[in-house]
Amino acid sequence: MRKLSFFSALMMVAGMGAAVIPHAQARPAVVQPVQIDLSAFRITTDKEGKESAVEAQQAKPGDTIEYRATYRNVSSSRIAGLKATLPIPADMSFTGTSIPNGAEASTDGKTFASMPLRKKVGDKLVDVPYSDYRALRWKVAELLPNQSVIVRARAKVNTTTP
Repeated sequence: MRKLSFFSALMMVAGMGAAVIPHAQARPAVVQPVQIDLSAFRITTDKEGKESAVEAQQAKPGDTIEYRATYRNVSSSRIAGLKATLPIPADMSFTGTSIPNGAEASTDGKTFASMPLRKKVGDKLVDVPYSDYRALRWKVAELLPNQSVIVRARAKVNTTTP
């Protein structure tokens, strides 16, 4: 069994999203307007094709994990132009499943474009393999006070480390 790097992924989400982890020094507390909660679920399918999701603490090669990031506006003001970002850990491959529709993808966590990502190989434009995707991002036009949005993406634990 391989322990998933949830803490690392959460730190990446906080770094790419709208929230910042405050320093542990003695300073006045700064309230961030967006709270981000990251969870992971192992997805399994029974004989009848019915899926189930169980919270995952560990995973093994070949397991499908659904990451869910909840972005909640904890301020008393409307937030416009939120970019909800969900990283794909390095030891995992994106499966192509993301909810809601309309996510942008990135191979480096910095530059995002509509899916599917494409690249030029010789004279042809080809799809970038999902295994090269490192992050997804959804543009949230508006998040009202106490409102939240959940973004989800599925990834498979690699059988070998890239």
